[in-house]
Amino acid sequence: MRGLALLAAVLLAACNVPVAAPSPTPVPVPVEKVTFIAGFKPQADLPFVAVYMAQEKGYFRDQSLEVEIQHATSGEHIQLLATNRAQFSTGSAGDVMKRVASAGVPLVSIAQIGQRDEQSFAVRADSPIRTLKDWEGRLVGYKTTVSADYLALVALGGIDRTKVREVAVGFDPRVLADGRVDVYPVFTANEPDTLARLGIPVRLFDPTAFGVPGLGLTLMTNQEMLQTKPEVVTRFLRASLRGLADAIADRDAAIDVVMKYATGEDRAHQRYMLDTEIEAAQNDLTRANGIGAMDRSRYVALRDFLLQYGGLAKSVDVDAVFTDRFVKELYKDGRLVWR
Repeated sequence: MRGLALLAAVLLAACNVPVAAPSPTPVPVPVEKVTFIAGFKPQADLPFVAVYMAQEKGYFRDQSLEVEIQHATSGEHIQLLATNRAQFSTGSAGDVMKRVASAGVPLVSIAQIGQRDEQSFAVRADSPIRTLKDWEGRLVGYKTTVSADYLALVALGGIDRTKVREVAVGFDPRVLADGRVDVYPVFTANEPDTLARLGIPVRLFDPTAFGVPGLGLTLMTNQEMLQTKPEVVTRFLRASLRGLADAIADRDAAIDVVMKYATGEDRAHQRYMLDTEIEAAQNDLTRANGIGAMDRSRYVALRDFLLQYGGLAKSVDVDAVFTDRFVKELYKDGRLVWR
């Protein structure tokens, strides 16, 4: 047999038939250590869940990443990301623009997880307030500052603002429950459920339903990572989006993982958040291009809206605050490419 193999090799050489060289041994990708700091406490915010799941399933490890997961307590994630002491974080598209406009912080959104505005305005279910115009003569709360969303609804509803009593209410939804305000600004993903648990079902005035442009939470990085380690950005996002796909496919399992981080939180409340944010993460754009898909025209519309209603200190270059190159690279025909 050895003689036949040798003869075959001689004949091939004589006939000048090319023989494939042995496949080179793949060069292992060095493990990269990065930090993800979520923008708030551990909970079922969808970008958080994506990262939790990717960590739990070993998807970061498969992408040669060692990811440390942290959580912000007082907004420190922005400074850590800006100075590259953290490499990935979360924030709303509007907040990214505001930070860049006001302080030149080098933030960049790399995946648009929330496709709808994060906030709505709640009234008690039994309230006589049925239209925007009905806000006149009422106590309307704002969390820390009067938002662009609120000012847009005032304009769209033909509200005489001098007839509205505006009061700062912070982040305690009980002010609606005990009647200290008639209209309360809520984070749609969790506060309606919090109020329901207080025995106060609510109705929502959703700015998106009135045509107000809005986008929710993004996964974001900084300019340094984009310029020096784009392959790490790709690997992090690939693993996170796969984790997100798993969370959508098996929500009970996703909540099991969330509860490992959100110790002491109510499981049913976390499930409410997850369900609400999964719904808000999907639209025609994502159905065609995948969860996290980005649309430049929506960023332009959001920037122009924030400028119109005082939400930005100055204009920003849209192409400096978001990039869709990674999401586009990671999906083919709306399906995540895993490798």
